[in-house]
Amino acid sequence: MIENIKIFAADIDGTLALKGDNLMPKTRKALQKLHADGVKIGVASGRPLDKNILNKAHEWDLGFEFDFAIGMNGGDLWTKESQEIKRLYYLKPEIIREVLELIWDFDMNAIVYKDAYSYIKAKRMDDFLRQSQKRNHSYVEIGDIDFLCEDPTGKVEVHLKGEEAKRFVKYIDPFKNERWTWVKTFDMPAHTTIEFQDPRIHKGVALESYAKSMGIPLEEVIAFGDMQNDLGLIGSAGWGVCLLNGCDECKEIAQAVTEHSVLEDGVGNYLEDHWFNK
Repeated sequence: MIENIKIFAADIDGTLALKGDNLMPKTRKALQKLHADGVKIGVASGRPLDKNILNKAHEWDLGFEFDFAIGMNGGDLWTKESQEIKRLYYLKPEIIREVLELIWDFDMNAIVYKDAYSYIKAKRMDDFLRQSQKRNHSYVEIGDIDFLCEDPTGKVEVHLKGEEAKRFVKYIDPFKNERWTWVKTFDMPAHTTIEFQDPRIHKGVALESYAKSMGIPLEEVIAFGDMQNDLGLIGSAGWGVCLLNGCDECKEIAQAVTEHSVLEDGVGNYLEDHWFNK
């Protein structure tokens, strides 16, 4: 187990909580204890950074503000000190076009974020996007490839269902290159989310940038995640932990796997058993 914790970082969906849900009681209590001990607390999401993420600390009734937040799978970094979002390695319009032209004929929805959740461009309207629009109060416009690749963006988010997702993954994997790559960020039988981004970017890049700015060695960083887009986060931290419900790739590189899933208060139980009661 890590000897000293100065920074705590964690993915949100599937790690700290189920999508759209509140924190479990032990996880909330553990974060409050870490904060009281002077640990820097932050979240690392695939979502674009906006008030919906930055307000999570208040929504979860933590009693304090996040010290930092990572969005766009590492493309966005916000710090409490600067109160600004630093943007890293955004996809250029010509690369967005390359990706969209490659995948456009699949039965899928493609989404790009122009102004976080405030302004979304998409291939089509579907149930997932309607729920997101309602939850995030987003303005959504539908358009063609030309419309979607007008501006740089941190990622191209693709939503698929069932067998189409398996066919999609098999098709796109050989096309990875030095301009773009893809990660699977949500994977259930009824719904799969795949995100295209710059190969240089991952959540660990933003975490490393924050730790360096604080003068804190990565050996004193603990991070939790569950999906492929958390590989960099887990790998960069001095002590990387994968949730029991996490993917096999994360479990392989993590220093530890929680004994409980996110539904069973996995992060809270792990910190209680292996840190506070060690």
